[in-house]
Amino acid sequence: MTLWSTQPQHRFWYFHLLYWLFYLLLKFTHIGVLVPRQGDQSWPFLLSYSIITSLAILVTGLLGQHYLMASFSLTQQLKRLLYWLIPLFFVLLPLRQRLLEFYALDNRKVMTWFDMLAGTSQLILLPLAGWTAVYMLIKANQLYQREFIAQQALLNQARAARLKVLRYQLNPHFMFNTLNALNSLIVSRQGLQAEELIQHLSTFLRHSLKNKDDKLIPLPQELDALSAYLAIQQLRFGERLVLNWQLQPLPKLQIPPLLLQPLAENAVLYTVAEVSGPVQLDIQLHCDDKQLKIILCRVPQPEQDNAEATVWPAGLSQLAERLDLMFGQKARLQLKLSAGVFYTELCLPLESLYVDH
Repeated sequence: MTLWSTQPQHRFWYFHLLYWLFYLLLKFTHIGVLVPRQGDQSWPFLLSYSIITSLAILVTGLLGQHYLMASFSLTQQLKRLLYWLIPLFFVLLPLRQRLLEFYALDNRKVMTWFDMLAGTSQLILLPLAGWTAVYMLIKANQLYQREFIAQQALLNQARAARLKVLRYQLNPHFMFNTLNALNSLIVSRQGLQAEELIQHLSTFLRHSLKNKDDKLIPLPQELDALSAYLAIQQLRFGERLVLNWQLQPLPKLQIPPLLLQPLAENAVLYTVAEVSGPVQLDIQLHCDDKQLKIILCRVPQPEQDNAEATVWPAGLSQLAERLDLMFGQKARLQLKLSAGVFYTELCLPLESLYVDH
């Protein structure tokens, strides 16, 4: 049973019964105070109004429950209520009078329809009008909540679609370079290195295709994919690319897929591809009490510029937007980028990464 098939009806019956019981309390208090002063007994009046109110509770309750889940506008809802409440009014009005004549008004003049409409109709009309107002407030609140939930669902769908677009933009852009490197290895008859490159490429692409959404995956899987990606780059650049992995013992964590590949891609692009001679890249992962910190940087860092970058590469800008959509202000991406300088620090909230048991 769905949320909207249970909770709204529970709320309706709660306020429905609360309204009519409060009405009975006021009526009983009024009768208990005034009737004895006129020298009459209270119980016939109490019994009559109990019967009338019980019938009103039953009919209006079934009526409200029937229309509660209907997708009517408030105007349409009011018209349909009046379609049933007006006949109910003309049933309760004479019924009230006949009960009072039978139980409490012995030997009194029988009232005509005109007398009832002119003298006592408000005693039936006001409770029904009050119930209608309460029901319309419940219905208005329900329509507002339903519209709010629908808007939230649309926003979540748009957010998911945006995340999917960003994720596809973060997928590997290095296929042509990798295939060219593979072709060079084959032409130069370096079969073992070609086979190794194919295995690393297969591992990375399998990881990319397997994780088609942004559900969190175990951190070791993401590190395996990053290792495969960087191994491909090492086969491309040979001794010019030196990797230094610094992985501290970590708890069981999950992170979004392909979160680290853009960092490595830009690190290679702005260091090895632009700087002559060997380049060492450090990959550091460690935790503090609140964050998982992932650092990827060139070592040693040149001294001339350690300021944060003002213009970011497209891939890292998209990564920052992806992080904002997933974690909000709890995640942070720092970038230092200039001639020969590359430093990225990615901080993720641990509370969002723990594996659920």
